[in-house]
Amino acid sequence: MPHQDTSRAIDLAILDMAGTTITDNGTVERAVDEALSLAGLDAITPETLRPLRGMAKTDMFNRLAPDPHKAAEAHRAFIDLMLNAVLARELTAKDGAEDVLAGLHERGIKTCLMTGFDAAVQDALLETLGWRDMVDLTVAQSGTLRGRPYPDLILSAVIQLRVDAVQRVLVAGDTVNDLLAGTCAGAGHVIGVLGGAHDREHLRTAPHTAIAADLKDVLGNLS
Repeated sequence: MPHQDTSRAIDLAILDMAGTTITDNGTVERAVDEALSLAGLDAITPETLRPLRGMAKTDMFNRLAPDPHKAAEAHRAFIDLMLNAVLARELTAKDGAEDVLAGLHERGIKTCLMTGFDAAVQDALLETLGWRDMVDLTVAQSGTLRGRPYPDLILSAVIQLRVDAVQRVLVAGDTVNDLLAGTCAGAGHVIGVLGGAHDREHLRTAPHTAIAADLKDVLGNLS
């Protein structure tokens, strides 16, 4: 359901991490399953997990476990599992991701990476991939910022990078929650990226301005 034209100039591109700029190779689903098991919770089906992808992991586990103590236990286990996976280099850069980041900078567009992971996992990914100096900003859920589908991460980036108007912001991600967050923030360009957690059929259920075949196709949507 496209909702705006994409002819506006762009000052800031906010890109999701796992599934969009990073290939998780099934690591996230495996970590969720193991974390639930370690907390003594029942396993879930991919169909149950799918609509929660892209969401802040604290919120995700709160939905999967009605007991807040069990949810917190599973979340802590998930963080440890993901940190181990990052250190083992199970998560890798998407094909062309670094070229896209460089291409955005060449066009004078600031870049920000957002994630549903905790800041510790995000920092480990940036360090392992060598991306710390490739982007202008990174944002993750914190005590004051809600994760997707809320607009907080995007609006925080807009403020920190001193962008004059949200209409000049591009948000790209592989999940419905990415697109909902971009729409709630009022971003002028909200692009679903195929090849991640959600397919075209699922992405089309959320407001968007375009669906890109892959991350490299996001640059093509700027012309």
